[in-house]
Amino acid sequence: MPPLVIWKAGLDGFVTDEHVAHYARSAGPGLCIVEATAVSPEGRLAATQIGAWSDEHTDGLARLAATIHDSGAVAGIQIHHAGGRTNAQKNGGLPILVPSHTEKTPDSAVVLSGLQIEKIIEDFGVAARRCIAAGFDVIEIHGAHGYLGSQFLSPSTNKRTDEWGGDIDNRVRFLTECVRTVREEARAAERPVIVAVRLGVLDGGTPPLTQDDGCAAAIRLAEAGVELFDISHAGSLPDVESAVPWSQTLELARATKSCLDVPVIGVGGIKTPAQAEEALDAEIADMIAVGRAILADQAWAAKTIAGTPEQIALCIDCKPRCFHFTDPEKCPPRRAARSRDA
Repeated sequence: MPPLVIWKAGLDGFVTDEHVAHYARSAGPGLCIVEATAVSPEGRLAATQIGAWSDEHTDGLARLAATIHDSGAVAGIQIHHAGGRTNAQKNGGLPILVPSHTEKTPDSAVVLSGLQIEKIIEDFGVAARRCIAAGFDVIEIHGAHGYLGSQFLSPSTNKRTDEWGGDIDNRVRFLTECVRTVREEARAAERPVIVAVRLGVLDGGTPPLTQDDGCAAAIRLAEAGVELFDISHAGSLPDVESAVPWSQTLELARATKSCLDVPVIGVGGIKTPAQAEEALDAEIADMIAVGRAILADQAWAAKTIAGTPEQIALCIDCKPRCFHFTDPEKCPPRRAARSRDA
């Protein structure tokens, strides 16, 4: 189960009973990665995002880790900074921090200084320490979907001319330094903790982040200590020819897997257990994540394991936008699944 924000926290960033119930109902996957969790208050993607920027968050995070462990799964959590993809309403009026100004950044955005970059890297490490103390087994750094890690990586959003911008080695530096500081926290733990990255390896901006640069970034990150990659796009997805017609994003996992000796998670568009098996059989990825299909029927994995896939209420790709972003309880398959399983 990949990280999917359910918008149930408040400005304080605390885990709620609704979070705990959501992950309990989603039991079944072998690895469950908790939704994007902010490493600092200014970096929230929404006013309703979980936080890990304070020691006071640890008890709630521990409830989530315990809930996932109780299902028999490995507990992961994604740590995150939105960078320029936030606003004053979402982050409580704090400064909006960006690698550099572009035509899409607000005039009020602050270009990060070297010291501010180092502070955010430190925030990732401290947040990882709290998540490890809470019991999580996998710490995933968010480096995709146009958030801060992607903003440094993509040439369309990184116009810097210092050591944090320019060629791919400099543009990936922010993520590699985050990996190193999180890796230090993982090594200090008294139990095995895996360091992962959600990596956006392709972007359709101007200029674009190419697949070659995405693979080069993945190689640098593996050298820095990444043990598991969760592959996606970096903000926008240009047309990609895919061996599985129902998912362009999965093709990004295949391309990245070919240049790595590190396990790769593939995600995108999977609705049925048969599609997940097809992706594995095609060696597109080492692991398959199922996102919106689990939001549609939270017993998706449990029904798959039980050998009753015909009982799954399948995602129907609601238009103009998935109800997950507006009112999850109105999701037609979710309502059907809850009625059927009651």
